[in-house]
Amino acid sequence: MAERKPIIPPGASPNPALSPGIQVGETLYVSGHVAFDASGKLVGEGDCEAQTRQVMANIEAVVKAAGGNMANVVKITCFLTDVANYPAYSKVRAETFPGVPPASSTVIVAGLVRPELLVEVEAVVNLL
Repeated sequence: MAERKPIIPPGASPNPALSPGIQVGETLYVSGHVAFDASGKLVGEGDCEAQTRQVMANIEAVVKAAGGNMANVVKITCFLTDVANYPAYSKVRAETFPGVPPASSTVIVAGLVRPELLVEVEAVVNLL
């Protein structure tokens, strides 16, 4: 098995429970990210579009720390707490991935780890 290399973006606080990303060979697996900024502050309370922008920025920080860019993202999975927020999420996803978008799944869930969180996104990235 190829070596598993944790990817932690500059300025991010290490979390003993998980890695923001794990690189195995040329594939990067990005953990589900929510709308906390690098200081741990929630961005966009009650605003799915603002939360999604922060989520995508968090994912981009992990991808860049591994030497890639958002064009390298091949698959994302989104977890939304309310189907009514799908248009806001979809808008930001389209802005984040212009051109050829990654494969994508969206799942409506009863809740995330904290009730103020509206969206969580995980990604798979090909770093070739």
